[in-house]
Amino acid sequence: MKIAICDDCLEDIRQLEECIKESKFCPQDQDFSEYFSGEALLADYRDFDVIFLDMKIGEGMNGTLTAQNIRKRDTNVIILFYSEFESPASRISSIRPYDYLLKKYSKEELTQCLDIVLEEVQDREELPRLPVVCDGKIFILRISDIIYIQIYRKGSQIWLTDKKTEEIWGSGFSEKERKQTIETKTRLKEYYQKLKDYGFIYASESYIINAEKVVSRQKDFVRMQGGHNLSVVRRMKKAFDEELGKLYGVRYNRVRTKKE
Repeated sequence: MKIAICDDCLEDIRQLEECIKESKFCPQDQDFSEYFSGEALLADYRDFDVIFLDMKIGEGMNGTLTAQNIRKRDTNVIILFYSEFESPASRISSIRPYDYLLKKYSKEELTQCLDIVLEEVQDREELPRLPVVCDGKIFILRISDIIYIQIYRKGSQIWLTDKKTEEIWGSGFSEKERKQTIETKTRLKEYYQKLKDYGFIYASESYIINAEKVVSRQKDFVRMQGGHNLSVVRRMKKAFDEELGKLYGVRYNRVRTKKE
């Protein structure tokens, strides 16, 4: 488990590390990376599993701005603020932090919170990898790499996140040159059977969406990460909304028209 802690107080870093190590969900192979400024963290950014950020980090970049820059690179990493003071939710909502921990918490309170987040990290690590064959190459995809999958010719077309696209193509290509899809001969129904237990839902007979990448649910379509607007066909709306609601723990009440 790769854990980054960004705080300008070494004592607070050590205290947090000890609490993490004492969690029943902390694996034996934990790897801590310590940073005393947001600039240092961003300069050395890696594929972390979880990041703890102080809100006020010395005289440089604060925790909120650091987190905003992290989100531009990594939309999936778990971010937790670990601070001495509370911050208005409106200022950090776009960052989607997993939690907000206060340094004044008792050791028992902090341990309970850490148990929850470390268990979440372990659950994410246990998600299956999806091997995809395309043009004689094999790509190993994570669930979080996929925005949606659609029928393509006699197989399927997988739409990837910007992060995965850059990882596959590298920095030597411009954004226009990078291909954001992978075409495969595997049929959509086969992918659905593999992924239905991991948040993939039919919005149409032609495609399944990764609920994790939903930005908003509109009247007749769903807006996905990356600017994709995908129609939800009328006969599937009820089942789609029920599944989406189950995954996010909410009930979606849609205003129906007379035609419906």
